[in-house]
Amino acid sequence: METFELIVLLLAAVLASAALEQVIPRVSLPLIQIAIGFLMALAQITPGNIQLAPEFFLVVFIAPLLFHDAMEADKHALWRNRNLILSLAIGLVLAIMLTVGFAINLLEPSIPLAAAFALGAALGPTDAVAVASLSKVAKLTRTESALLSGESLLNDASGVVAFQFAIAAAVTGAFSLADAATTLVTMFVGGILLGVALGWIGHEIRNGARSLGLDSTTFHVLFEIAMPFIVYLVSEGLGVSGILAVVAAGLTMTIFTDRKIGPAMSELSIVSQSVWNVLSFALNGVVFTLLGMQLPNAMQDTWDDVTIGNSTILGYIVAITAILFLVRFLWVLAMNYLAKDPETGGRFATEEGHIRSALVTTIGGAKGAVTLSVIFSTPLFLADGTAFPQRDLLIFIASGVILLTLLLANFLLPILAPNKQATSEELAEEQAQAKIDILRAVIDRLAAMRTSENSRPILAVMSSYNHRIDRLRSEADLEDEVTTDLRIDVVNHQLNYVSRMMEEGTIGDWEGFKYIDRLSQAKQYLKKADDKLFDLQKLHRWKNRVRSRISRFKSHATDSEEAQLLLEVQIACQQEAIRHLSSLFQSNDDTYTTDALTRVMLTYRQALRAAQASRPSVTAYTHVTDNMHTIERTAYSIELDEIQKALDEGKISRKYAKSLRDSVYLMLVDLEMDL
Repeated sequence: METFELIVLLLAAVLASAALEQVIPRVSLPLIQIAIGFLMALAQITPGNIQLAPEFFLVVFIAPLLFHDAMEADKHALWRNRNLILSLAIGLVLAIMLTVGFAINLLEPSIPLAAAFALGAALGPTDAVAVASLSKVAKLTRTESALLSGESLLNDASGVVAFQFAIAAAVTGAFSLADAATTLVTMFVGGILLGVALGWIGHEIRNGARSLGLDSTTFHVLFEIAMPFIVYLVSEGLGVSGILAVVAAGLTMTIFTDRKIGPAMSELSIVSQSVWNVLSFALNGVVFTLLGMQLPNAMQDTWDDVTIGNSTILGYIVAITAILFLVRFLWVLAMNYLAKDPETGGRFATEEGHIRSALVTTIGGAKGAVTLSVIFSTPLFLADGTAFPQRDLLIFIASGVILLTLLLANFLLPILAPNKQATSEELAEEQAQAKIDILRAVIDRLAAMRTSENSRPILAVMSSYNHRIDRLRSEADLEDEVTTDLRIDVVNHQLNYVSRMMEEGTIGDWEGFKYIDRLSQAKQYLKKADDKLFDLQKLHRWKNRVRSRISRFKSHATDSEEAQLLLEVQIACQQEAIRHLSSLFQSNDDTYTTDALTRVMLTYRQALRAAQASRPSVTAYTHVTDNMHTIERTAYSIELDEIQKALDEGKISRKYAKSLRDSVYLMLVDLEMDL
């Protein structure tokens, strides 16, 4: 019962932290969660003394978190910065382990050297998740972000392996350099190879299940969640690094993932991302809340130890943090002189601001969930049955360093990398322009695929993408006011033109009211009308829709005939718009600039050519509609490629890329539901 109560309390604390983050956005989420856990422990609302098995943290928290990080990692950025990342993830971890280990043993001789090395290894890994919460107030360059995220993915594994080896030496009291090197290589290489093998097996199992018709989203998501636990336990059972195996398996499974899109894959991607986002947030939140809960106990035992003064302990924390940052800064600075920037090709040290960048990378390497989980896995007893020396002190120092590095990152990183936040309007414009560039790239690639056989469906799909672009431009107000006024003028002219054609009997009521509704909606976008319930424009549109449906009920035209009638109205309106714009060109009225007139004229000419080329015959309509579904699937696949390309080129953020991908997946699901 106590375990259940603890789980409920932890989940409630994580939920509360999510709400508090919105209230105090300038404080990082991990600090909020630590504070909540600390207050819960002080209030003594935790169910008894929390005792967790040492391996519990590695299996339950680290394995799934690293697996998810590996799946979400930017593979291109990892490869481009591989030399720098490996230097930080392996070389720097070992340097910190040795430097901090000797320093701790020198400061406090009661801590054996092997145990001091274990603490140094635990303090090696960084926590990019904790620093990621600072993105609201700090702005990192693409290289800095790639280094921190890639380092945190790989140095978790190297830090855990080094920690496990140091703990083994501390527990047994035996150390052999040859055995250490052999064991280290075996654990590293064996973990990577086994992880790749298990990741490939997992990929084949998923494909095999799909080939048997098992497209259940529940099965595939649960299988994905179970993978890190299976990989970790199998690897540890075979004597290789379970952490490295989990990372390798996560990378392997995403590399071999089927890139084809379809309704099942789209639904799986949406559900999988949602489940992993919630699970990752909950696991990270629980770890930091547990840290806050453990602090009073760890502090009490160490605080009451009369053999070590309290001020001395605090001095240890400050000194070790300073050593960590100094070693990290010198390492990054040396790396800047030796390595080349993969984006510019030049040396980091020759570029302006390289010292500031080194400081950002240093302060950005805050400690967090991994360090806490690893240090909690310190065994309670040595091989001879005696208590592990200064275990509480090691946990207290690690907890203090975590807190101090998080605080420094929270308050210093925004100073070193100030985020000159754009207004919400500017951000909306930037995102809309990036999306427009993606949609235009899709149109260009579709145009390159156009043949005499698929011309009509491709032009129809291209037209739908052009409509999406027009809507984005109007919603984000990417045009100047003169151009927007001109577009509204043209739409008003088209509305009058359609009304005249209906009065003259040139067109029927159904297609007339239908097209009036389209034009009214376009006008609403341009004017950015609000969503008030009794908006006058909406009343007119509802009235036109009712009239259109009544007219359609009276007519006996088939779907293909109605589509052709509506297309003819569209062509006639576009021709009339071009005539109206031409008259404005020839007039002496300077209401609209020549640039605005030219730009709008070009838009209508392109739309007219696409509409005229897509005129289907009645007999060809069904064939064109069927082909459109195939072309739309292709277009969505191209759109996903262009989103990834924009992400790789640094034009959009990973968060915005995820949002765009989710939209494409949802559109694909809607497409399949319409079939």
